[in-house]
Amino acid sequence: MSGSSAPRLKDVAAAANVSLSAASRILRGERGRFGEETCQRVLEAAQQLGWRRNLLVNGMQTGRTKTIGVMIPPYDSFWVDVLAGIHMVLASADYLPITVWVGDCQEMPHFEKDEAQGMKQINRLLDRRVDGLILWPSFAVAYYHHFKELIESRVPVVVIDHEFSDEQIADSIETDELRSARAVAEHLISLGHENIACFSSRETDWQAWAIRRRVSFETAVADLKGAEVKSWRLNQWGTNGPEVAEEILSQEPRPTAVFTVTDHEALFVYEAAAKLGLRIPEDLSVVGFADLDFSATLQPPLSTVRQRPKEIGRRAGQLILDRLDGDFSESSPTTIRVSAELIVRGSTASRG
Repeated sequence: MSGSSAPRLKDVAAAANVSLSAASRILRGERGRFGEETCQRVLEAAQQLGWRRNLLVNGMQTGRTKTIGVMIPPYDSFWVDVLAGIHMVLASADYLPITVWVGDCQEMPHFEKDEAQGMKQINRLLDRRVDGLILWPSFAVAYYHHFKELIESRVPVVVIDHEFSDEQIADSIETDELRSARAVAEHLISLGHENIACFSSRETDWQAWAIRRRVSFETAVADLKGAEVKSWRLNQWGTNGPEVAEEILSQEPRPTAVFTVTDHEALFVYEAAAKLGLRIPEDLSVVGFADLDFSATLQPPLSTVRQRPKEIGRRAGQLILDRLDGDFSESSPTTIRVSAELIVRGSTASRG
């Protein structure tokens, strides 16, 4: 064997003095029909020669590439932690995540501007024979429009933070919006706030999570009684955050508390309050959602709902593996809701 060439399976077989077929089966884990001493010889030969399994060949033999397409941009600390959770689970199962996205992660990837590009990315992954797909909400919408193609290709799909309203066609992992929003409502009402604003995101088709979050909060306030809530949202491009925040804080009577569907919108409220000379929390209580990496460093630190992104990622990765281990076509898609926790910091106080 040339010193510059990679060791081949037949080299391992020769070194262990077994047939090529026996070496192949033992190294694939099929050791029940071979003696312990034979198996040990093959494993030691493979280790000494530095032999590594050819995954392309293995994929042709098993129909599995041991890769998962992950279409999630590392946009903020929430999604970075989601990716970490996915990676930990897949890596522990010897699966390789292939992560792709559309656009520049320095800006919010407005996927709806180029759905064709998103489908191109999905098809790139399918062409490489990934065993499954994990999608963030905007790609989930594209998947819905083309779901027949993916179902026919028999690729299991898990989406994060997007529950299909018309027909559940894929597994979904999301935060428990109902309980989380109720915890915020209970907190603000317990502090005596009666006039509350809700600042939502753009609420595009792929932001179903924002709609559920806002509606859950409005419902909770109505159920608890003693307070009223009025809601605002960003424009379809998400470019008018400062203007919306100033509009909210210029109402007569002015809300004494604002709940924002993410910590990103809370930043706009902080900026508008400073511009208008309002103090947080003396004049205005603010609650965000997500507990992003900057929320605790704001002045005052932001009260927010702490999601569990790593757990969400772990659940997504495990659900894909579970589908691959069984016949996923025989069981209906499921939605898993992950709990969250209200973290009270310095941005909320009793109504003065």
